[in-house]
Amino acid sequence: MHITRRENWWDEEGQDISRAEWQAVVAADSGLAMAPLWWTAGRIVSKNPSDAVIATMCQLAKVLDARVQGDDGEYYDA
Repeated sequence: MHITRRENWWDEEGQDISRAEWQAVVAADSGLAMAPLWWTAGRIVSKNPSDAVIATMCQLAKVLDARVQGDDGEYYDA
C-alpha cells in the first residue's frame, strides 16, 4: 500500500513526497517511528498493513496532501 501524490503509485512522473517531508512528519509524531511505514522513491509504503495502519496512512495522506493507493490501483479514504 502506498501514500502517493502521483496519479498512480507506479507512475514514473508526478510530484514526489520528499524524504525531508517524511522525516518532518515522523519527527512531529513519535508514534510513527514504530509504524511499519517507510519512504521510498517519492512515496510512503507499507507491506500488508493492518486496518489500524491503513487508517494511519489515510491520516498521513491528508497531512502530506496525497492519497492512499493499493498495489492494484484502488484508493482508500479515511
